[in-house]
Amino acid sequence: MEKTSWIKQILFPLSWVAAGLYGFGVRFRLWLYRRQILLSRSLPFKVISIGNLTAGGTGKTPHTALLAGYLHQKGIKTAVLSRGYGGTKIKKGAVISDGQSMVSTVEEGGEEPYWLAQKLPGVPVVVGKDRYCSGMACVQKWQTQWAVLDDGFQHISLSREINILLFSASRPIHSGKLLPLGFLREPIAEMKRADIILISHAERLDPSGRIEMRAKIHSRFPAMPVFFSEHKPSILWRYPDKKILPLSWLEGKPLLAFCGLADPESLLFSLEQLLADPVKLIEFPDHYYYREKDKRDLETLGRSLKTHWLVTTEKDALKLGAWEVADLQVLVLGIEVEVQDPGFWELIDREIGPEAKGKRRGA
Repeated sequence: MEKTSWIKQILFPLSWVAAGLYGFGVRFRLWLYRRQILLSRSLPFKVISIGNLTAGGTGKTPHTALLAGYLHQKGIKTAVLSRGYGGTKIKKGAVISDGQSMVSTVEEGGEEPYWLAQKLPGVPVVVGKDRYCSGMACVQKWQTQWAVLDDGFQHISLSREINILLFSASRPIHSGKLLPLGFLREPIAEMKRADIILISHAERLDPSGRIEMRAKIHSRFPAMPVFFSEHKPSILWRYPDKKILPLSWLEGKPLLAFCGLADPESLLFSLEQLLADPVKLIEFPDHYYYREKDKRDLETLGRSLKTHWLVTTEKDALKLGAWEVADLQVLVLGIEVEVQDPGFWELIDREIGPEAKGKRRGA
């Protein structure tokens, strides 16, 4: 304990210095764009950006799926542009799905774009650090009309028609601290760039909590449209044969849960919604690729806890590899996002309708 305390005393001032340098870099970059020393580029189609101010945990990827699926259902030629965190092809860029079939592997594109490609039949998914080049490829290949930019709030080098900013209901909205001291990627005042704010994981809030979060935002920006989205369990299947089980099957079952998410508690909350009995949650780092040792350790722990069932998320299942155990079952819980307020969809329709002027937003 004394050694840990001693290390923290040394690292804490270094974190302040790092946060100061990081903050200077963020503000200077924004200043360059606002002075038009650096310019945002416009694609020859319209863009919806989904992003956040915090380091993960708001559900950007399922919201991307929600918006891309909505556009596609309206008959709009839609694509998803993603950076592709952790993928081996993000530097050069790659097509994960052409809308008809998978073109790249999860290792090449990263698990989130790969998950999107699986969830969005008919919608091309493209990864790459330069999302302008990715977008231009979409025009040439598929005559794209709209694209959804996954994790795009900080990607101000690309203009967009609709800028959606996510906050998680599990994290209070206040001034906060920048990375690495806090969880903010940008100062909280930058929420002014948003067209719409969505409070995700709103299933964790009671009515008074929703009123409080909306009031905090409106105390800074009174005219900002604020809506709420909910994460809901949508599908349960067995790994690796993908046999579908009813969600009600989990009721009363003692489970060993494990995941590599920025917000691991979200898995526990979903299981509790289904009246399951998660006896323990094992947390891995976000974007984690599971090793054989990890799987053996989970098996051993499951047996010691006298449970026959291990459960994880669809995102994690993409990185499990071959795994079959005679005396245990590995289950995968899928989640979908819902925005029930019709006012949100009216705002989206106003932009994608034929009367939309197509305003361009950068910084």
